Amino acid sequence: MLIMRNYIFCAIILTVTLSTVLADEHWHYPTPGSNGVIDEAEHWGGKCDTGKRQSPVDLTYEASVKGAYAPFSFRNYVNPIRKAKITNTGHSIQINNNDNNVLIVGGGLPGTYVLDQLHFHWGSEHTIQAIRYGLELHIVHHDTRFANIQEASNIHNGIAVLGILFHVSAHPNPDLEIILNSAEPIKGNVSGQAPLVEKVSPYRLLPNDTTTYFRYDGSLTTPGCGEAVIWTVFTHSLPISLDQVERFKTIKTEDGHELLVNFRSLQPLNARALVYVTPGEDPVDNSAIKSSAISFTILMIVSAIFQHFLL
Repeated sequence: MLIMRNYIFCAIILTVTLSTVLADEHWHYPTPGSNGVIDEAEHWGGKCDTGKRQSPVDLTYEASVKGAYAPFSFRNYVNPIRKAKITNTGHSIQINNNDNNVLIVGGGLPGTYVLDQLHFHWGSEHTIQAIRYGLELHIVHHDTRFANIQEASNIHNGIAVLGILFHVSAHPNPDLEIILNSAEPIKGNVSGQAPLVEKVSPYRLLPNDTTTYFRYDGSLTTPGCGEAVIWTVFTHSLPISLDQVERFKTIKTEDGHELLVNFRSLQPLNARALVYVTPGEDPVDNSAIKSSAISFTILMIVSAIFQHFLL
């Protein structure tokens, strides 16, 4: 009887686990109606529905507090991504990075983060003052203390994502043109891969100003919406032509339909701090704080010893 109970218990656990995995794999974005408006909410389950620190959010100056951090350092960002291939994931197009030397530090991040991948959302997932942009690029990194992004996704601030917004312009973006041309052979082939037709450097996909941005703690914007992300969304945007926006929409899903939109609906900020970072303020120098604390501790020890001998 005990063996049978254990068997049933294990079967239940396995069923729940498999259901979660399948739910994460087989999900979709709501389709816009004939009026172009999305009336259907996502029903992805799990933390996507119950989490309190979910992303994306509307970034507003009224809800933010002023912040100042040391500048970002983008290490080896100027180098083209080695052996770069573009993949149709069925939910976006993605470029994976295999070079562990592409890193970001600074910018108020609590550690050093290595680049994992880049992917796109059309239109933007985050909005600024309720304004949605034509495209949002997510440059995804994980903390180097962890072996991979899967391990980091279970830890608070284990993942750092840079959000880059693109405004519609009269002129096409040459770097996005390389990516779109590379995606052409696999746009109807989910899980299909193709090499980039030209080299792409992550640095060229950053805005000219990386000193002004919103910062908050949030989540992944796809199932299972793990709340492990420290978000940086730059306020300065890059250009994209309207034709390029429309070409992103021709990427197809696993059921063969065009992926007209792939942004998650806005989530409540709740009680989270939203920090608006701008240059011109003195950032906190953690090393100076540590040095002052050590000096104070030594002073207290010396004072205690001196008083001991006086008694």
